[in-house]
Parts: sequence; C-alpha cells; structure tokens
Amino acid sequence: MRGFQQAHAELETLGARVAGVSMDTFAALGAFAEQNSLTFPMLSDWPDGHTMDAFGVRRDGRPVATRATFVFDAQGVLREVIDDPRDMNAHPMGALAAVKRLAAERDG
Repeated sequence: MRGFQQAHAELETLGARVAGVSMDTFAALGAFAEQNSLTFPMLSDWPDGHTMDAFGVRRDGRPVATRATFVFDAQGVLREVIDDPRDMNAHPMGALAAVKRLAAERDG
C-alpha cells in the first residue's frame, strides 16, 4: 500500500482512482490507513468476502485473499491484473504502467 500511496498523485493526475480492499475489519483498516498515511479509501470485505469471491482471489477457501491488483478502464472494463505474490512493488508500478497505457489510448 505504501507503493500505491507513493504513486497516488500521479495515478490521480492520469484520471485513475485507487482503492484498497481487504478482509480486515473496518477498525483494522482504519488503523492501517492511518499508520501508513494512506489518502485513498480502504474498503473492508469483512465478514463475507463477497468481493474476493467475485474476483476469484479467495485463497484455499479461507477468509484470506491473494494479493492482486485490478485495473479497469473508464467504462469499467477490466484491462489489467497484477498478481505477483512476491514483489509488492510490481503492483503499484504495474498499475501505473497500465494507467499510462490507458491514458495514451484515450488521448490518442
């Protein structure tokens, strides 16, 4: 999430909106966001995990999701998925690269 915070201003300049989703409770996410000075929303999928099920990221039937980043275009079409489980920098950097490609397509 720190990587997304660092890229947040540039992502917004390109027209992207950032939100994090977690199975953590609202209270835990609020504390996490405050501790990491996050300026974008953190959304809780607790207690049912409907979002992680909809995106197919529930890990082994447990209340835990794999780390994945989804990039949608302005029409809500999924355009990119970043699912590197080891390199957390791959997520914000991959999302930024995808958003730049989408902006270039949009601006023609």
